[in-house]
Amino acid sequence: MNPKMILFDYGGTLACDPIYNMTEGNSAIFPYITENPHNITREQFSDYIKELFDEIKALRGEFIEIHEHIFLRYVLEHFDIRLSISIEEAEWIICTSLAKNVQTPDADIMLKTLREKGIRTGIVSNLIWSGAALERVMSELFPEHKFDFIMTSSEYIFRKPDTHIFDMAVHKSGLKPEEIWYCGNVIDIDIIGAKNAGLFPVFYDNQDIPDKFRKFNDISRIDFPCHHIGGWGELIKLLEK
Repeated sequence: MNPKMILFDYGGTLACDPIYNMTEGNSAIFPYITENPHNITREQFSDYIKELFDEIKALRGEFIEIHEHIFLRYVLEHFDIRLSISIEEAEWIICTSLAKNVQTPDADIMLKTLREKGIRTGIVSNLIWSGAALERVMSELFPEHKFDFIMTSSEYIFRKPDTHIFDMAVHKSGLKPEEIWYCGNVIDIDIIGAKNAGLFPVFYDNQDIPDKFRKFNDISRIDFPCHHIGGWGELIKLLEK
């Protein structure tokens, strides 16, 4: 039975980032600095961000998220740096400078098929970036597609696989959990998380795209009903049965 809605993970599922430069991304806001009383260099700025983020990751645990706006505000005030732009715009500049995102193969064709079939779509992503930033990313990657909603863990406190964020997505959809499929590329986070929340999981396992999380996947962990696909063409075929 076809779903009424399919929810997607973002990174490694709908999009991937083959080009990723943390130092360049973190320091991309330097042209917008109006005050830098301690003469902090780009390298010092980026190194501190990486050090602080690693420290926070150890404290936040598996299920709780932080927000880029709060994180960036702390870093800027730590160095007494002031910008000529808003935190929101600074986030966008860093976000787009860190990674050059591209669609995963045939993702646009798959989304077009879902539109034609009247299957609703949404995104639930573990992400420090704001939902507004991810919406801008997705509108540039998929200009012809409109998602019903886009959720990032930074704005909903909880990270996948915690069921709270899946439950909120179900609530926003107005559907029953069993009427929704969830597609993701990480077994413990996406697939088991979706299953525990009552959604039907779809494991996106495309071996042809760079995926930094693939090493964590243990296929033996999937001992429950789940679609296992190697590309979006396989999802389209499932929906045509």
